[in-house]
Amino acid sequence: MTNYDKWCEPSKVTHIDAHAIDVLVSSSDEVGIATLAAHLPSRYAETKALTRIAERFGKIQVSKFLQNKIPATQSARSGDLGEILATAFLEEDCGHVVGPSRLIQRDHQEWAMRGDDVLGARLDSSSRVHLIKGEAKSRAQTRTAAVTEARDGLQRTDGLPSPHSLTQFAERLLDTLDDDLGEKILELLLVEGIRPDGVTHLMFLFTGNDPISHVKADLVAYRGGIKQRAVILRVQAHQDFVRTVYERAISDGS
Repeated sequence: MTNYDKWCEPSKVTHIDAHAIDVLVSSSDEVGIATLAAHLPSRYAETKALTRIAERFGKIQVSKFLQNKIPATQSARSGDLGEILATAFLEEDCGHVVGPSRLIQRDHQEWAMRGDDVLGARLDSSSRVHLIKGEAKSRAQTRTAAVTEARDGLQRTDGLPSPHSLTQFAERLLDTLDDDLGEKILELLLVEGIRPDGVTHLMFLFTGNDPISHVKADLVAYRGGIKQRAVILRVQAHQDFVRTVYERAISDGS
Protein backbone atom coordinates (compact mmCIF):
# COMPACT_ATOMS: atom_id res chain seq x y z
CA MET A 1 0.00 0.00 0.00
CA THR A 2 2.57 2.59 1.06
CA ASN A 3 5.61 1.58 -1.03
CA TYR A 4 7.83 3.85 1.04
CA ASP A 5 10.82 2.88 -1.10
CA LYS A 6 9.13 4.56 -4.09
CA TRP A 7 8.73 8.00 -2.52
CA CYS A 8 11.04 8.15 0.49
CA GLU A 9 14.79 8.22 0.91
CA PRO A 10 16.35 5.05 2.35
CA SER A 11 15.54 4.66 6.03
CA LYS A 12 18.11 5.94 8.51
CA VAL A 13 18.25 4.07 11.80
CA THR A 14 19.54 5.41 15.11
CA HIS A 15 19.89 3.23 18.20
CA ILE A 16 19.31 4.38 21.76
CA ASP A 17 20.53 1.51 23.94
CA ALA A 18 18.42 -1.47 22.80
CA HIS A 19 15.80 0.72 21.14
CA ALA A 20 15.65 1.95 17.53
CA ILE A 21 14.50 5.07 15.70
CA ASP A 22 13.71 4.79 11.97
CA VAL A 23 13.64 8.04 10.01
CA LEU A 24 11.89 8.12 6.63
CA VAL A 25 12.00 11.36 4.64
CA SER A 26 9.82 11.96 1.59
CA SER A 27 11.75 12.58 -1.63
CA SER A 28 8.49 13.18 -3.53
CA ASP A 29 5.28 14.15 -1.76
CA GLU A 30 3.43 13.85 -5.07
CA VAL A 31 4.36 10.19 -5.53
CA GLY A 32 3.43 9.50 -1.92
CA ILE A 33 0.07 11.22 -2.33
CA ALA A 34 -0.74 9.28 -5.50
CA THR A 35 0.28 5.99 -3.90
CA LEU A 36 -1.78 6.49 -0.76
CA ALA A 37 -4.84 7.95 -2.49
CA ALA A 38 -5.15 4.83 -4.64
CA HIS A 39 -5.40 2.58 -1.58
CA LEU A 40 -7.15 4.81 0.97
CA PRO A 41 -10.73 3.65 0.14
CA SER A 42 -9.88 0.08 1.15
CA ARG A 43 -8.95 1.35 4.63
CA TYR A 44 -12.52 2.63 5.13
CA ALA A 45 -14.65 0.10 3.24
CA GLU A 46 -14.54 -3.52 2.18
CA THR A 47 -13.17 -3.86 -1.34
CA LYS A 48 -16.05 -6.12 -2.33
CA ALA A 49 -18.55 -3.46 -1.23
CA LEU A 50 -16.78 -0.80 -3.32
CA THR A 51 -16.75 -3.14 -6.32
CA ARG A 52 -20.46 -3.91 -5.97
CA ILE A 53 -21.38 -0.24 -5.73
CA ALA A 54 -19.28 0.57 -8.81
CA GLU A 55 -20.88 -2.24 -10.80
CA ARG A 56 -24.47 -1.44 -9.81
CA PHE A 57 -24.47 2.33 -9.53
CA GLY A 58 -21.36 3.60 -11.29
CA LYS A 59 -18.05 4.96 -10.11
CA ILE A 60 -19.41 8.38 -9.15
CA GLN A 61 -21.61 6.70 -6.54
CA VAL A 62 -18.52 5.11 -5.02
CA SER A 63 -17.30 8.62 -4.28
CA LYS A 64 -20.60 9.48 -2.61
CA PHE A 65 -20.41 6.28 -0.56
CA LEU A 66 -16.89 7.11 0.59
CA GLN A 67 -17.96 10.58 1.72
CA ASN A 68 -20.17 8.82 4.27
CA LYS A 69 -17.21 6.78 5.56
CA ILE A 70 -14.31 9.22 5.45
CA PRO A 71 -14.11 12.09 7.98
CA ALA A 72 -14.64 15.58 6.60
CA THR A 73 -12.41 17.61 8.92
CA GLN A 74 -8.70 18.10 8.31
CA SER A 75 -7.77 17.19 11.88
CA ALA A 76 -9.70 13.90 11.80
CA ARG A 77 -8.22 13.00 8.42
CA SER A 78 -4.74 13.77 9.70
CA GLY A 79 -5.20 11.48 12.69
CA ASP A 80 -6.61 8.68 10.57
CA LEU A 81 -3.79 8.93 8.05
CA GLY A 82 -1.19 8.66 10.80
CA GLU A 83 -2.84 5.47 12.01
CA ILE A 84 -3.14 4.09 8.48
CA LEU A 85 0.54 4.78 7.75
CA ALA A 86 1.65 3.19 11.03
CA THR A 87 -0.43 0.09 10.39
CA ALA A 88 0.94 -0.23 6.86
CA PHE A 89 4.49 0.12 8.19
CA LEU A 90 3.96 -2.79 10.57
CA GLU A 91 2.52 -4.95 7.82
CA GLU A 92 4.79 -4.08 4.91
CA ASP A 93 8.10 -3.21 6.53
CA CYS A 94 8.00 -5.34 9.67
CA GLY A 95 6.10 -8.40 8.41
CA HIS A 96 3.41 -8.29 11.10
CA VAL A 97 -0.20 -9.31 10.65
CA VAL A 98 -2.51 -6.32 11.18
CA GLY A 99 -5.84 -7.72 9.99
CA PRO A 100 -8.66 -5.82 8.30
CA SER A 101 -8.70 -2.07 8.93
CA ARG A 102 -10.48 -1.18 12.16
CA LEU A 103 -11.68 2.06 10.52
CA ILE A 104 -14.14 0.04 8.42
CA GLN A 105 -16.32 -0.67 11.46
CA ARG A 106 -16.20 2.80 13.01
CA ASP A 107 -19.60 3.92 14.30
CA HIS A 108 -19.32 7.44 12.86
CA GLN A 109 -16.84 9.00 10.49
CA GLU A 110 -16.11 11.97 12.78
CA TRP A 111 -15.76 10.00 16.01
CA ALA A 112 -12.26 9.37 17.29
CA MET A 113 -11.36 5.71 17.61
CA ARG A 114 -10.80 4.42 21.12
CA GLY A 115 -8.28 1.92 22.38
CA ASP A 116 -4.82 1.25 21.01
CA ASP A 117 -4.12 3.04 17.73
CA VAL A 118 -2.28 0.17 16.09
CA LEU A 119 -1.85 -3.52 16.84
CA GLY A 120 0.25 -6.08 15.00
CA ALA A 121 1.16 -9.70 15.67
CA ARG A 122 3.51 -12.36 14.40
CA LEU A 123 4.65 -15.82 15.41
CA ASP A 124 8.31 -16.26 16.34
CA SER A 125 10.43 -19.32 15.54
CA SER A 126 8.89 -21.12 18.55
CA SER A 127 5.32 -20.35 17.39
CA ARG A 128 4.98 -17.89 20.25
CA VAL A 129 2.85 -14.80 19.64
CA HIS A 130 4.67 -11.50 19.69
CA LEU A 131 2.57 -8.31 19.75
CA ILE A 132 3.28 -4.74 18.75
CA LYS A 133 1.29 -1.98 20.42
CA GLY A 134 1.49 1.31 18.54
CA GLU A 135 0.57 4.93 19.04
CA ALA A 136 0.43 7.18 15.96
CA LYS A 137 0.63 10.97 15.97
CA SER A 138 0.16 13.17 12.91
CA ARG A 139 1.30 16.78 13.23
CA ALA A 140 2.50 19.50 10.89
CA GLN A 141 5.05 20.30 13.63
CA THR A 142 5.75 17.53 16.14
CA ARG A 143 6.93 18.90 19.47
CA THR A 144 7.55 17.46 22.92
CA ALA A 145 3.83 17.46 23.75
CA ALA A 146 2.98 15.07 20.90
CA VAL A 147 5.76 12.68 21.90
CA THR A 148 4.54 12.81 25.50
CA GLU A 149 0.98 12.04 24.34
CA ALA A 150 2.25 9.04 22.40
CA ARG A 151 4.25 7.81 25.38
CA ASP A 152 1.21 8.17 27.66
CA GLY A 153 -0.82 6.09 25.21
CA LEU A 154 1.83 3.38 25.06
CA GLN A 155 2.00 3.23 28.86
CA ARG A 156 -1.74 2.68 29.31
CA THR A 157 -2.67 -0.71 30.82
CA ASP A 158 0.88 -1.13 32.14
CA GLY A 159 2.31 -0.82 28.67
CA LEU A 160 0.42 -3.87 27.38
CA PRO A 161 -2.25 -3.92 24.67
CA SER A 162 -5.63 -3.22 26.26
CA PRO A 163 -7.82 -6.35 26.63
CA HIS A 164 -10.63 -4.63 24.71
CA SER A 165 -8.41 -3.64 21.77
CA LEU A 166 -6.76 -7.05 21.67
CA THR A 167 -10.12 -8.82 21.73
CA GLN A 168 -11.33 -6.77 18.77
CA PHE A 169 -8.04 -7.36 16.96
CA ALA A 170 -8.29 -11.12 17.41
CA GLU A 171 -11.92 -11.12 16.25
CA ARG A 172 -10.95 -9.30 13.04
CA LEU A 173 -8.48 -12.08 12.26
CA LEU A 174 -10.98 -14.91 12.72
CA ASP A 175 -12.38 -16.34 9.48
CA THR A 176 -9.56 -14.74 7.51
CA LEU A 177 -6.33 -16.28 6.22
CA ASP A 178 -4.90 -15.46 9.67
CA ASP A 179 -7.59 -17.34 11.59
CA ASP A 180 -5.01 -19.49 13.43
CA LEU A 181 -3.16 -16.41 14.64
CA GLY A 182 -6.45 -14.93 15.85
CA GLU A 183 -7.10 -18.03 17.91
CA LYS A 184 -3.58 -17.94 19.36
CA ILE A 185 -4.07 -14.31 20.38
CA LEU A 186 -7.35 -15.21 22.11
CA GLU A 187 -5.59 -18.04 23.93
CA LEU A 188 -2.84 -15.65 24.99
CA LEU A 189 -5.40 -13.13 26.22
CA LEU A 190 -7.82 -15.52 27.93
CA VAL A 191 -5.60 -18.32 29.21
CA GLU A 192 -1.86 -17.65 29.22
CA GLY A 193 -1.75 -13.91 29.89
CA ILE A 194 0.29 -11.22 28.13
CA ARG A 195 3.87 -10.69 29.25
CA PRO A 196 5.99 -7.56 28.66
CA ASP A 197 8.70 -9.64 26.96
CA GLY A 198 6.14 -10.60 24.32
CA VAL A 199 5.35 -6.98 23.42
CA THR A 200 7.08 -4.20 21.48
CA HIS A 201 6.04 -0.54 21.52
CA LEU A 202 5.85 1.45 18.28
CA MET A 203 5.75 5.24 18.38
CA PHE A 204 4.89 6.42 14.85
CA LEU A 205 5.17 10.14 14.08
CA PHE A 206 3.89 11.46 10.73
CA THR A 207 5.13 15.02 10.53
CA GLY A 208 6.50 17.96 8.58
CA ASN A 209 9.46 18.71 10.86
CA ASP A 210 12.32 16.78 12.44
CA PRO A 211 11.39 15.73 16.00
CA ILE A 212 14.24 13.27 16.52
CA SER A 213 15.66 15.19 19.50
CA HIS A 214 12.31 14.85 21.31
CA VAL A 215 12.13 11.13 20.48
CA LYS A 216 15.69 10.54 21.67
CA ALA A 217 14.91 12.29 24.97
CA ASP A 218 11.83 10.11 25.41
CA LEU A 219 13.76 6.88 24.82
CA VAL A 220 16.60 7.93 27.13
CA ALA A 221 14.04 8.63 29.87
CA TYR A 222 12.14 5.36 29.32
CA ARG A 223 12.66 2.95 32.21
CA GLY A 224 10.23 0.16 31.36
CA GLY A 225 11.05 -3.36 30.26
CA ILE A 226 9.28 -3.33 26.89
CA LYS A 227 11.31 -3.05 23.69
CA GLN A 228 10.85 0.31 21.97
CA ARG A 229 10.77 1.30 18.31
CA ALA A 230 10.06 4.78 16.97
CA VAL A 231 9.38 5.72 13.36
CA ILE A 232 9.49 9.29 12.06
CA LEU A 233 7.93 9.83 8.64
CA ARG A 234 8.63 13.34 7.34
CA VAL A 235 6.91 14.88 4.36
CA GLN A 236 7.63 18.23 2.74
CA ALA A 237 4.19 19.81 3.26
CA HIS A 238 2.24 17.86 5.88
CA GLN A 239 -1.12 19.65 5.77
CA ASP A 240 -1.18 19.79 1.96
CA PHE A 241 -0.21 16.11 1.88
CA VAL A 242 -3.13 15.08 4.10
CA ARG A 243 -5.66 17.26 2.30
CA THR A 244 -4.65 16.15 -1.19
CA VAL A 245 -4.57 12.43 -0.33
CA TYR A 246 -8.17 12.53 0.85
CA GLU A 247 -9.47 14.82 -1.89
CA ARG A 248 -7.93 12.63 -4.56
CA ALA A 249 -9.14 9.40 -2.95
CA ILE A 250 -12.73 10.65 -2.90
CA SER A 251 -12.68 12.16 -6.38
CA ASP A 252 -11.12 9.02 -7.90
CA GLY A 253 -13.80 6.90 -6.25
CA SER A 254 -11.78 3.72 -5.78
